[in-house]
Amino acid sequence: MKKNDIILVGIILIIGLIALVAMKMVQNNDHSDLEVLIKHDGVVIQSYPFTQKTDETYVYEENGERNVVQIKDGFVSMIDADCRDQICVKTASISKNGEIIVCLPHKLTVEIFSEQVVDAELDDIAD
Repeated sequence: MKKNDIILVGIILIIGLIALVAMKMVQNNDHSDLEVLIKHDGVVIQSYPFTQKTDETYVYEENGERNVVQIKDGFVSMIDADCRDQICVKTASISKNGEIIVCLPHKLTVEIFSEQVVDAELDDIAD
């Protein structure tokens, strides 16, 4: 490797590091406007502000259907459901704008929502 090659590699590494720091700063900004929306058949039945300090448990019971949603330590999860497939319970906890947990048999969704859409959170398909 020549001197210019080493300089080029160094510049590329510095640009990559700056981009990584910028992305982390955008992801870690104050998301005080985030809400957890619990919807049944597309209609919002409950909403909670979503912060690291939110500690809520919501039990949905209707027509013999039961789901338990937990918001704790900056994560939202479906901790219990009486549906057959249990996919909603097995789904990983969510914590970012736009993430969603779905219980198809009960037509129940849990999503993290914000009025402000940050372009960095959109993928190429949504653009």
